[in-house]
Amino acid sequence: MPDLTSTCFKLQDDINNSKTVVLVCSCSIEYWGRSRSVVGVGDRVILIKPDTTIIVHSLSGFKPLNWMSPPTDTIAEQKDGILQIHSQRTVKPYEEMKISIEKIHAYHSYSNLEDNKRLELTHTERDMQDYLTKNLHLVDENFALKSVGYRSPLGFFDLYGKINDRYVVVELKSERAGLPAALQLKRYRDWLEKHLKEEVIGMLIAPSITPNALVLLRKDKLVYKEFSLKQIKHTKRSKRTLEEWLDGTSR
Repeated sequence: MPDLTSTCFKLQDDINNSKTVVLVCSCSIEYWGRSRSVVGVGDRVILIKPDTTIIVHSLSGFKPLNWMSPPTDTIAEQKDGILQIHSQRTVKPYEEMKISIEKIHAYHSYSNLEDNKRLELTHTERDMQDYLTKNLHLVDENFALKSVGYRSPLGFFDLYGKINDRYVVVELKSERAGLPAALQLKRYRDWLEKHLKEEVIGMLIAPSITPNALVLLRKDKLVYKEFSLKQIKHTKRSKRTLEEWLDGTSR
């Protein structure tokens, strides 16, 4: 088990040299910034990245217990038998975090790691929309498309058209559909019926659906249709980067 003194010197050297550090330890945390928080002593995993990001994970769940986003100024020092990692953001908004380490279970650092790939989003709702627009029979054999992304006061209809003599609003989900999707479709259908003064078909198309969402659809006479994303070919055109998605170029 690494001792605190030697780890303190190594940690500061690794931070100065922009190494990736993975530290498993028993620690407490104080934080000032987005809020004020104090976390008592417990076993945690600390990740320090070359860009000065610091993430602290507990032993359960996928969300960080706390974190510092870059750029940060971080120092390691030993005080009263405790190893402290003290980090402050060097730009606004102000954030500060102090991690007090009492025991170290494992310490690893890495240099010359590379990751030049960007996250690409594939098979999004926009891809479903594009695919179904070209394969209308998958919505319904008698589906006639009137509009893609029809704008209403409640939001955009993914697909809008008619099945025989009845209007249809279609809501698309590229992942498992839950209650929010079912409720959104109901609002769309109800608004259209009030606007058109006639019965409208509401249809939710998704790879799968939660049981409570399916109950709501059946109760309100809405249609669920399963759609396999495997039908959409993984092409360069269908790829969207995370940055593009955040910029709103993908739905």
